[in-house]
Amino acid sequence: MQLYPISFFQPRPAQPHLPLFVFFPGMDGTGKLLYKQLDTLAARFDIRCLAIASNDLTDWAGLVDRSLHLIATELTEDRELYFCGESFGACFAMQTAGQIASKISELILINPASSLVRLPWLASGSALTRLLPDALYPLSARILVNFLIDPDRVAAPDRQCLLNAMLSVQPQSAAWRLDLLRQFNVHSVLPNIVDIPVSLIAGELDRLLPSVPEVQILEQLLPKSKTKLLPNSGHACLLEKDIYLADLL
Repeated sequence: MQLYPISFFQPRPAQPHLPLFVFFPGMDGTGKLLYKQLDTLAARFDIRCLAIASNDLTDWAGLVDRSLHLIATELTEDRELYFCGESFGACFAMQTAGQIASKISELILINPASSLVRLPWLASGSALTRLLPDALYPLSARILVNFLIDPDRVAAPDRQCLLNAMLSVQPQSAAWRLDLLRQFNVHSVLPNIVDIPVSLIAGELDRLLPSVPEVQILEQLLPKSKTKLLPNSGHACLLEKDIYLADLL
């Protein structure tokens, strides 16, 4: 059996009469951290989550090509198509949307990691990750969780789900995905998505990335964009209490 670096994860029964909603996950790559949003989203969309293999070392071109193949198997000529990318996934979604811009009804970008290039200390994290002994990798993931969430806004079981998803990624793959973000040039992608309606969502209390300045920059460069700032939210806002993506859209 041929193994692919990326596949579809279907969290709810198929609803082919509804618009197709494709979720591009963050650095964990599992596609499973959308779970708190599924009930409200499923009332409006047929949901698919992209899942990247935990040991994957595929470049951007390969990931985009494979995702386009998966999407083509689900898309009919008259079906609406929504892309939603969170953090790392926002960069992934922008590149993929640029290849089929005329088919995209809306592109949703949540705390996009396109800002990482302006943070040299974080951009160099791939080198540090490679140097960490395997025994220390879980500890570094636990420390990182504190930058991703506010514990008062994310319930303990949801914090554990986030940590489990992060720990599922092998260290060399985590380093590779940071390298991909370092290589990502948002200005080379923008001309391909300039005609797509875009929703930009950012947590004002994001302690990992400067997400608010990033979406404000993108809003100026994307004429069909609109911005929603979440005043009390952090980076992993889709896991927070009382945050419903369907309502934000």
